[in-house]
Amino acid sequence: MSPVREHYNPIITKLLREHDSLPHEQVEERKSFQRHILFLMNAIKMEEFSESFA
Repeated sequence: MSPVREHYNPIITKLLREHDSLPHEQVEERKSFQRHILFLMNAIKMEEFSESFA
């Protein structure tokens, strides 16, 4: 596992748990968690991509 994944995976896991604990009626809050998770996943991919050219 890349260092960037090791750094972000615990944060993503925490966000996923918080997302899953919300009731389905809290649509906006759940979407907010989803956006944060996708942002972090994208940051991981971008970092790994840039490291592949280093």
